[in-house]
Amino acid sequence: MITYLKVRNLAIVEELAIEPGVGLNVLTGETGAGKSLLIDSLEFLRGARGSTEMIRAGADRMTAEAVFDVPRAVHDALDEIGVDAAEVEVIVKREIGTNGRGRVLINGSPLSVRELGIAMDSFLEIHGQHESHGRVAGQGYRELLDDYGDHAALAAATRDAHAEWNQAAGQLRELTDAQRDRTLRLDLLRYQIDEISAAKIDPAEEESLRGERSMLANARQLAEATSGAFALVDDDESSALAQLSRALHLVEPLAGEIADIATISAELTDAIYRLQETSRGLSRLSDSVRHDPARLEEIEDRLVTIERLKKKYGGSVEAVLAHLGAIQDEFERLSDYETSIDKLQRIEEQRFAAWRKAAEGLSAARKKSARKFESAIQTELNDLAMERTTVKVAVDAADPSRDHAAAHGIDRIEILIAPNRGEEPKPMQRIASGGELSRIQLAIAAALFKASNKAAAATLVFDEIDAGIGGRVAEVVGRKLQELAAGNQVICVTHLPQIASFGTTHFFVWKEDAAGHTRARIRKLESEDERVNEVARMLGGESIPPSAVMHARELLEGARGRPAKARR
Repeated sequence: MITYLKVRNLAIVEELAIEPGVGLNVLTGETGAGKSLLIDSLEFLRGARGSTEMIRAGADRMTAEAVFDVPRAVHDALDEIGVDAAEVEVIVKREIGTNGRGRVLINGSPLSVRELGIAMDSFLEIHGQHESHGRVAGQGYRELLDDYGDHAALAAATRDAHAEWNQAAGQLRELTDAQRDRTLRLDLLRYQIDEISAAKIDPAEEESLRGERSMLANARQLAEATSGAFALVDDDESSALAQLSRALHLVEPLAGEIADIATISAELTDAIYRLQETSRGLSRLSDSVRHDPARLEEIEDRLVTIERLKKKYGGSVEAVLAHLGAIQDEFERLSDYETSIDKLQRIEEQRFAAWRKAAEGLSAARKKSARKFESAIQTELNDLAMERTTVKVAVDAADPSRDHAAAHGIDRIEILIAPNRGEEPKPMQRIASGGELSRIQLAIAAALFKASNKAAAATLVFDEIDAGIGGRVAEVVGRKLQELAAGNQVICVTHLPQIASFGTTHFFVWKEDAAGHTRARIRKLESEDERVNEVARMLGGESIPPSAVMHARELLEGARGRPAKARR
């Protein structure tokens, strides 16, 4: 959902900032006050084409910025296009200058306008715009139908089966292509296998060799140090151990009589034991030291070999051994080409058959759900007094061949509309007006979310939804927007008081003249009286009669009451 929207220097907008809330956000105001400019700014953020004509006179650039609170799945989609989406909030900013140059940022990462459009598909949907064809509530038609029919498990099985088949097909293709230069490749693999195998490297070997090399390289100094230290600790009557033993001999007779002497005696005894252990360690180390130039040279040669293999095959001994395993597998496949081809062909055929079975099962489920989805959408359209409009959810299944194999299955799904009875259904963006399209998309979204009880990831913006309607139909549209907003953030620009009365959050837009310039302003209507006055203005004009105020209160109270249906 959008938590903050700020626009600067858009037409008559000098600067506007709003914080849309959860539920249904309505924008009202006089005609020409600038309500549509808020939709224009969202379209601009959505990836629509920018123009220097949008920039306010006297300004050097126009900027739109929004903060979105989006679910984890959307963050994953942003990660795929290189956007850092570690935080819960996503900040989208776009600007265009008078020189025609623009900039797009999401969480500070620069993107192209095309990438912006891809990203915004997931969390901002503007209904009623023909440019947003093929999507409702931030989803494509296939996703809509799968959500409605609860096909998640079937879709996941089809997707997984396709991934497994695609892997097998890739291996088969790779092996077939490799046959062209198979001999050269075998020679190279054989050389690498022999080189690594002959070295007989081990992950623990390198560290051990480096330790032994240090001992041998410093043998003379180590021998002198250990033998000298041993002499000082335990070699003659003047050594540390001898002196400590004498001290213990002097105090020990009194240990039984004096407590402090007993403590000192115990400490001397402990020191003698520990020093004896140190003496034995020095003796062992001194005995083990040897000056062996031949062994040192052997170790140096071995470490050079290990370093050479690491540089060539991966940077670590583990990587070299992993490379060896991979090329041994490849060598085996290429060496036994015919057997490998037969084996891979069998695997590829088995996995393709598994994908086809899953895809056909998913397609059958989609066709069954499509009829129910049609009926649910038709019910919503009838409520909106669009009973002459018929809807068809078309599931066009392609031949389940390798040429048509896809992770989503075999179906092309379209939502077709016939505005009048007897007409051939066609894609709705081709034949519906902006207002009709917006109401049809509202019907689709309402049918979906009533069935799935699932919130949309996207903020749903409805433009022109009140075009050509009024009275009871407007009330039903408002009620359906309210129902849809129970689990989703919805933004709607409206001229009709019946729709405005259903808003959870109400923004009022107006124009004012200052310093010879006209500018648009916006504010949130905080109190009930402010909302009553605005709905009354929409009912009765600037001169508000008492009857309009009374009717406005009735509308607002009715918006909290039971649902209504449009009269036929």
